[in-house]
Amino acid sequence: MELAFEYVLAIQGHSEHAVATIVDQTGVVPAPSYLLLRLAEDIILPVTDLAADADPCADSFALDEVGGVLLAALEEWTQECVPSSIWGIANTIIRFTKNILRQEGEDIVDTFKTMRTEHVERARAAYASGGAHR
Repeated sequence: MELAFEYVLAIQGHSEHAVATIVDQTGVVPAPSYLLLRLAEDIILPVTDLAADADPCADSFALDEVGGVLLAALEEWTQECVPSSIWGIANTIIRFTKNILRQEGEDIVDTFKTMRTEHVERARAAYASGGAHR
């Protein structure tokens, strides 16, 4: 989870050098595109999924479908063109976060750092309780 956020932050900063450094330092396995897809799911699905306590309507079903289509398109992209998919997935996460999740006046880097802290804490808690490790 932390590594996926590091990729996004490096790409947000438009630093090919920073991305290359992350790859060199970690010997990334699984592939960066896989990590970014999982992060995209963790960021996009909570916003677009049908909420259990919501009163469903046509718009909520449409939003749910849009989230699914977006993630399916990103996954298809990774299968067709891995090198550009890394940048594309990260830029999609950046754009989604900037336009939908960022608080008014908040810097996008600060938004990602806050999200990274929250996601890493949840991942550690899930791992400690025997849940899936991300």
